[in-house]
Amino acid sequence: MSNKRKHKTLDLNYKMEILKKLDSGQNICKLAKEYGVGRATIHDLKKKRQKIEDRVNAMESGPGQRKTLKVGGCPKMESALYMWYIQQRSKHTPISGEILKAKAIEFYKKITNKDDFRASDGWLDKFKKRFGIRLLTISSEISSNESAVQSFIQHFKNKVEELGLLPDQIYNADESGLFWRLLPNKAKEASADQVSKDRITFMPCSNATGTHKLDLLVIGEEKTPRAFKNICLPVCYKNQIRSWVTREIFNEWFHEDFVPEVEKFMKRSNLPIKALLVIADDPRHPNEQELKSSDGNIQTIFLPLNCKPLLHPVDQNVIQKIKYLYKNKLLIHIISQYGDITQSLQGLNLKDVVFFLAHAWDSVSFNLIQSSWKKLWPTMNYVSIKKEETDEWDPEDNVPVAEWLQILSDKGFETSEENLIFWFEGIEEREQIMTDEEILWETVKEESIDEILASPTTVKVRPDDALFSFNTCITWAEENGISAKDIIILRNMREKVFKQGLQFTQKQNSFMDYFNTS
Repeated sequence: MSNKRKHKTLDLNYKMEILKKLDSGQNICKLAKEYGVGRATIHDLKKKRQKIEDRVNAMESGPGQRKTLKVGGCPKMESALYMWYIQQRSKHTPISGEILKAKAIEFYKKITNKDDFRASDGWLDKFKKRFGIRLLTISSEISSNESAVQSFIQHFKNKVEELGLLPDQIYNADESGLFWRLLPNKAKEASADQVSKDRITFMPCSNATGTHKLDLLVIGEEKTPRAFKNICLPVCYKNQIRSWVTREIFNEWFHEDFVPEVEKFMKRSNLPIKALLVIADDPRHPNEQELKSSDGNIQTIFLPLNCKPLLHPVDQNVIQKIKYLYKNKLLIHIISQYGDITQSLQGLNLKDVVFFLAHAWDSVSFNLIQSSWKKLWPTMNYVSIKKEETDEWDPEDNVPVAEWLQILSDKGFETSEENLIFWFEGIEEREQIMTDEEILWETVKEESIDEILASPTTVKVRPDDALFSFNTCITWAEENGISAKDIIILRNMREKVFKQGLQFTQKQNSFMDYFNTS
């Protein structure tokens, strides 16, 4: 008699591995044997594919050892807290465990109108695991200071010398958000819902000489936008429920896009196949050991968060330049369309956006890229640069503000010189951070990420629709001689629907009162 196989629960990393192997055509029986589970388990993973992929993509720094898709006791509060946390990290605001717990209590009270939640250390640990948060930074660690900057410059120099690398072999990448449908004057008028839908993340990556620029990584909410159908995209597009870079996405980009492209470039350039990627030490990135090619020749080095604003090359005008060029192309596009600017803007889609971004990235000169390394690598051997091309912006890119104001005015769009300059420089975008109230409202009016993933894939029925259906059923039962016992059951069910609908309405009204008075 054969021994019964011991029950085994796979963690989410293994589940993602199995799904990828299924996509490559591997046999279910072989996979079941390889991972020590039954064939039914593999079939079950196929059925739950979307939930698993969405949950892993929603995690900031990956699933770690997590095995299930369970949610916390108050998923709406945790979803709001996670949104708040991501926004604070995007602004490089230091977040400690105590700050996170205090915010959790505040959000819980506002969402439930109760005061019975205690944000214990145990809850915090489980929350971090649920959302894949691997790092919280204490405030004292974040101050930018000259000693930290000089320390990293020396560390970087030592690493370059240790690996024996040339500027062609050293790369840098960083991500940035773009509200691709916002115009001057319009940012403050846009709702949080509109802003979130019209937001993408893009990430440029290039070597230090600017001679090898990889395709932009672009992250949007939609998995397969209709506008992308039958189109060969000029970017590397990936999707995530909030258009964020996650550990999973970054890890996939590094191994499946960055490493192969770097290897090809080194072969073309007759250079040794080795390289170093400089990125920020961000909780949404895997660690340095994970971000390494299989042979160890392509590695990463992490810029400390407190040095990032001062040293990160791509943040020294390269990202700003891409946005500036993108906005020029956006204005040219909407002005060249028939109809007014509002109609032209509504007709804009993600296909247009990625092509504008790709063109903008192609237009960034190698001179600007090289000059962006001056603070981190002042001794770098630069490729010959003409003196007149070392300015922050290339002169030919500067359409006079006065001309734009006149052109926009002719199309019926009035704005001020100050607003237009701020818009080109991305000031309005940096201000487009949702307030606590907007985060809570987003969470209340829509199901949280965890609730969506934990619920069955069925359409939710509104209380009003259910009441109408039960009224119809009761009328039909009475007209067709159905027993009084069965009719009473229908009436009891209708009463339950009514009471639940009443509770839902009261809760919505309490939130509306809160937002109207805050």
